[in-house]
Amino acid sequence: MDLMDLKPKSDTIEVILRHPSTDDILANEDGSEMTITLHAQHSAVYKQAMHEQQDRRIEKLQKKKNQKFSAADLERDVIDLLCKCTADWDITFGGEQPKLSLLKAKEVYTELWWIRDQLSEAWEESADFTTA
Repeated sequence: MDLMDLKPKSDTIEVILRHPSTDDILANEDGSEMTITLHAQHSAVYKQAMHEQQDRRIEKLQKKKNQKFSAADLERDVIDLLCKCTADWDITFGGEQPKLSLLKAKEVYTELWWIRDQLSEAWEESADFTTA
């Protein structure tokens, strides 16, 4: 066994979107699968985005000792992390196939909570990369 054999082969994960109720694969108008590509948790992009969030929280806590984080703060952080870690996508939203941008990703991830769940699940599954 060589430890290098356990090193992830890619810094990204492609997630095929599924209907939240039926689990059917979602397709664009042209028949292509709707996909979102994320930077994996071990990637430099993910780590940078996570460190920014943690640094902001630490700084906030240091300024006021009894500082609290609300559920809304945590949801906002999840959306922000997903936006910053989205590398690419092929989706239909609002009748068009939008170009990826932080603003559009925030809109999609805010409007469609179930996509956040699918992306978070993919991150969790990718953490166990040795079983693939």
